[in-house]
Amino acid sequence: MSPPLLLLPSASAAVAARSILHSPPPELRYLASPCRVSFPLRPRRTRVSCAADPNGMASPGSGSGGDATANPANGSLPKNRRDILLEYVKNVQPEFMELFIKRAPSQVVEAMRQTVTNMIGTLPPQFFAVTVTTVAENLAQLMYSVLMTGYMFRNAQYRLELQQSLEQVALPEPKEEKDSPDYAPGTQKKVTGEVIRWNKATGPEKIDAVKYIELLEAEIDELSRQVARKSSQGSNELLEYLKTLEPQNLKELTSTAGEDVVFAMNAFIKRLLAVSDPAQMKTTVSETSANQLANLLFWLMIVGYSMRNIEVRFDMERVLGANQNPKLGELPPGEDI
Repeated sequence: MSPPLLLLPSASAAVAARSILHSPPPELRYLASPCRVSFPLRPRRTRVSCAADPNGMASPGSGSGGDATANPANGSLPKNRRDILLEYVKNVQPEFMELFIKRAPSQVVEAMRQTVTNMIGTLPPQFFAVTVTTVAENLAQLMYSVLMTGYMFRNAQYRLELQQSLEQVALPEPKEEKDSPDYAPGTQKKVTGEVIRWNKATGPEKIDAVKYIELLEAEIDELSRQVARKSSQGSNELLEYLKTLEPQNLKELTSTAGEDVVFAMNAFIKRLLAVSDPAQMKTTVSETSANQLANLLFWLMIVGYSMRNIEVRFDMERVLGANQNPKLGELPPGEDI
């Protein structure tokens, strides 16, 4: 049985994803701390609260919560992927934003801020009161797209880290003579002899002097590349990496989202909107300030990022250690970034 609030497929994240391809605006300063986001109640209007009661979401076995497999009453069996994701979206609170900002890679946090800023705008909230009004159906689809964008950021970070690690182990390209005009290339290769290094486990070990020099050169080249990356003015490695991807490659970053992830995302949106009837969603109006909406979108992006993190950890621990310890699948949702 499908969840009652079934939104767009993975490709719908393209709307939010396209916003990262524009030039990044100034930092979104008002996203630095957790918030409470609410949409005022009006006749035929809905209310969204970031601090919604975690017990307010329907349980997986109920008529409105989907058909996820419930945990055994005695708790003797490990939870499945859907159980863990549903537990996370049921209990995650806006306060997690503060922990995420402290512990997540700075380029990820900044990429999220810049993306939300591109979506909302850059008018300072202390001078301009911007109100956003839409029907619940449109808000739900925006929320889904932003969740999937956070999911995409985590996948992109995995690929970027892998690419950088491969660059580190690869041998540096030979330098041309014009790169070092003050010194003749290759003269150090005439060095003879050995260098003795102390290995903490095995003691002294000998290494050919030429090979040792090559190792030092490779280390210097890698440090130079890191300095060049950090010194690039205002650039964000994650956003720059995403800009280099072809549309098909960009789509692949969200195509890994399985049924369990989509189900959990819809359950989270239902928890926030507190309305799932298709007819009501087309007519129920939501209204909020741009500042509150920006904080809500930032939180959604963090939740989507963390859902991919939980998904990967679950699969890895199942593959590597489930046979030895069945409890490994019961991950503490959102504890590790």
